[in-house]
Amino acid sequence: MIGSRLLGQQPTFSGTDFDLPEIAFFGYYEFRDAVATTDSWDRHDGVEIVLVRSGEACWEAGDEGLAVVSGGHAVLFPAGRRHRIANGVYTPCRLLWLVFHARQEACQRARLFPRRDLEALFDLADRQAGPITLADSTRQVVTDLARALTDERLFIGSAPMMADVRSKIYSAVVGVWHSCTATEGAGPSELVRRAAALLRADALRDPDTDRDQRIDELAHQLGYGPSRLYSLFSREMGMSPNDYRQRVRIKMCCAALARGDESVTSIGMAHGFHSSQYFSRVFKKYVGVTPTEYRRLFGRSRRPPASPPAAGPPAAGP
Repeated sequence: MIGSRLLGQQPTFSGTDFDLPEIAFFGYYEFRDAVATTDSWDRHDGVEIVLVRSGEACWEAGDEGLAVVSGGHAVLFPAGRRHRIANGVYTPCRLLWLVFHARQEACQRARLFPRRDLEALFDLADRQAGPITLADSTRQVVTDLARALTDERLFIGSAPMMADVRSKIYSAVVGVWHSCTATEGAGPSELVRRAAALLRADALRDPDTDRDQRIDELAHQLGYGPSRLYSLFSREMGMSPNDYRQRVRIKMCCAALARGDESVTSIGMAHGFHSSQYFSRVFKKYVGVTPTEYRRLFGRSRRPPASPPAAGPPAAGP
């Protein structure tokens, strides 16, 4: 039997099963509802590519970065880069992922991709920052590949289907590569990095500040108009400045819910949410579960539910 089933009906495959020795693992996951996973940092020896077919997922990357990836976009995690799913919960989404072996091993075992192309892909992943917008043709490849990976005939080793999967994986990776090349060097600019750092500091220092007023002040501090800052930040980070600040606040709330016994209402109030109803609504929008449900999953007295092995998507894999 080819592959394995995780989290119910989620297929995960070894690259060697498909005569793809340069790839360690790959798979397709579909989360109809929010799914909790272990809230621990992960890193892979090789490059990881995640392509989001629909919905939205948010990863923490490194010590400060947030990568929000919505349907029709992808993200590259370089070899050795720490990452995990934000707040330990996958919000509803459908995504494909694949992890290459370490650079030397992948190049020595290369079969689907020439060795020089793998070297270039590893180098590209080191330079790439932020979500990658996929071309329509690549989005269609992702859709077709998702269907193929959930076809029962694949699990009995249908040779034509396995050849079709190899072809689509090649097309998907090349499609991501083309999109990266078209925007190479378009990672967060110095301005946007400074803005993100100020937004994080602001959320920590004064979470109760009016958001629109603060963005205006921030733009003035950086020497830009609010609309210009908003446009640049949204394009480079994949989310608006207000959205980024809100995610930082929610992350702080998640930490407070997991580590202490303070009431949900008190935690919300301490982080600028003026009613429990509003706090619950915003929290569920970003995390996929309510604050009370999150505490039940991740509070000190409870261990988080089992998650897929580290070979899966970022942060213990979906």
